[in-house]
Amino acid sequence: MPVLKAGTAKAIPEWADYSDWGVSHMPVGQHVDRHFHDSHEFVLIVSGRVRVGTEGAETDLGPGDAVLTRMGDEHEWWALEESVAIWATSRLMGRCRPGHLTERD
Repeated sequence: MPVLKAGTAKAIPEWADYSDWGVSHMPVGQHVDRHFHDSHEFVLIVSGRVRVGTEGAETDLGPGDAVLTRMGDEHEWWALEESVAIWATSRLMGRCRPGHLTERD
């Protein structure tokens, strides 16, 4: 059983379908600009309230709510309250570009 400690290199086993994960702390009013990924993304709200815009709709979320975003779907976030979320992305696909992408080229 691999154990991956925070702040260390992510030596992800070949059989695991993850490329990255982390914990996001968002102060009230923070906005994460519209972006997309070359991976699927899973975000679980741990505390606080956020608004997510994805697939042409906006939805307010709170503790225990989650958003699953497909590769290439644009999305953005607003912190309605101080919030904490856990996020994970699948292995990179398509053009395999890491991070938040804004240009479709």
